[in-house]
Amino acid sequence: MLQQQHTILAVDDEPANLRLLERLLRHDYRVVTATNGDEALAVLRREKVSLIITDQRMPGMTGTELLRKSRTLDPDMVRMVVTANTDADTFIDAIKNSGAIRVINKPWDPDKVLDLVRNALEKYEVLVGNKQAINQLKQTNADLGRAIKRQ
Repeated sequence: MLQQQHTILAVDDEPANLRLLERLLRHDYRVVTATNGDEALAVLRREKVSLIITDQRMPGMTGTELLRKSRTLDPDMVRMVVTANTDADTFIDAIKNSGAIRVINKPWDPDKVLDLVRNALEKYEVLVGNKQAINQLKQTNADLGRAIKRQ
């Protein structure tokens, strides 16, 4: 069960594919779009995005290159890549080197994509929640340590 409104960044150089993703996801999530890697990175620099879903083959920057670059902006963001290319190198690059949690083959099934997104965002919430709890515990420990030293 999702606790917050998530923003999803959909990236594809084909407007029809962006419209399909946007129509699929907009009822449950805020969807922003970009038509290339540079535009997507600009969006990521100005907005908090929970999940990025990108096409692999785009001019200028591949989807896996975009995902690699996005890791420096937000290491916790969920990453997925969509591809018609089924060679193993694409899968390995996407998962191992780019931090993608899923490679979605074209043509994709809308219900399956929606389920993948929901599941991924539930895990994202747990991850972010755990990090916040750890940071709170660290702060509490530091406060207690200072209090003990003052006594």
